[in-house]
Amino acid sequence: MNTRRSESDFGLNEGECYEPEIADRGEVDTSKPYVMTVLGSVVPEELGVCLPHEHLLCDPRAVTAMNEDYRLDDRHAMLAELEAWVQVGGGAVVDASTPDYGRDVSGLHWLALRSPAHIIMVAGRHKALHSEWYGETSSYQVLCEEYVREFRTGSGSDFVRPGVIKFGTSLNAIHPTEERAAIAAAHAAQLTGLPITTHTEAGTMAVEQLDLMEREGVPADRVILGHLDRMLDHGYLRELLSRGVWISFDHIGKAHYGSDYAKAEMLARLVAEGFGRQLLISMDLARKSLFPVFGGSPGWSHILQRFTLTLLDAGLQGTDVRQLMVTNPSRALSVVLPTSRVDG
Repeated sequence: MNTRRSESDFGLNEGECYEPEIADRGEVDTSKPYVMTVLGSVVPEELGVCLPHEHLLCDPRAVTAMNEDYRLDDRHAMLAELEAWVQVGGGAVVDASTPDYGRDVSGLHWLALRSPAHIIMVAGRHKALHSEWYGETSSYQVLCEEYVREFRTGSGSDFVRPGVIKFGTSLNAIHPTEERAAIAAAHAAQLTGLPITTHTEAGTMAVEQLDLMEREGVPADRVILGHLDRMLDHGYLRELLSRGVWISFDHIGKAHYGSDYAKAEMLARLVAEGFGRQLLISMDLARKSLFPVFGGSPGWSHILQRFTLTLLDAGLQGTDVRQLMVTNPSRALSVVLPTSRVDG
């Protein structure tokens, strides 16, 4: 018997899972905001403590060709990490791996069946480094059709539907490939009600990303700008937040991208200025060396066991921390059809 499997699956046999039958959950009213997970729609409140920008299973070959550390392809190892996340109080994780970043649809479905955590998959494309390696030359119309089709009919043999659309941009630039993918994301989001999440390289081009989304008709409150803790410039962040967008501090626990305390201080300052309802936190763990199951650190438990205390030390209250980790993700990740949009 495979010892690793018996440990990570807690004795489950092939084909068995912890998740109840979908029918047992009751039908979700999709005329109201809901979240689309790998196993189907859930009411936003079901997410619990949520990490809105992570990586579970992926093989981004533009980088793994040179650095194997980025290849996350061990289902049993990632199941163990999900179980550890749930054991410390976690409830949900967004896998921000796009098709060009080596998204593993069947693997995510496999994990979702076996883990008590909710898993959310993304549609879309990453930055040009990945999408051009992937061979992407499609028009924005073709890409939009792909994203919408995935949402309506599902992807892979398990018909998994995405819960978010992603696009990315490069350092201090938006390449033509990236602009096409961004426009496709904007149009698909309006057709499906899916939220948009982005990759900014080192926090750059966030203003330009938001300008592009608004130009294409996407309200700011349907956009999550990623990796903004790489740019701890108060004026820059305040300018963005004043426009109503979500911003994500999602490099928590990565000391090479700045100290956690500096990030916590900035979050506390922005909360004090009235922007607490627009902030998200995550870790964007995308390498084996960042997961304990592979002998690395810090692992997802860091955000609940350590960073929450850092936030309190920086001046936030427990209710503020709950808003950042529970209330805000449930709102930011909701599918909201135009006829059911509500003020956040």
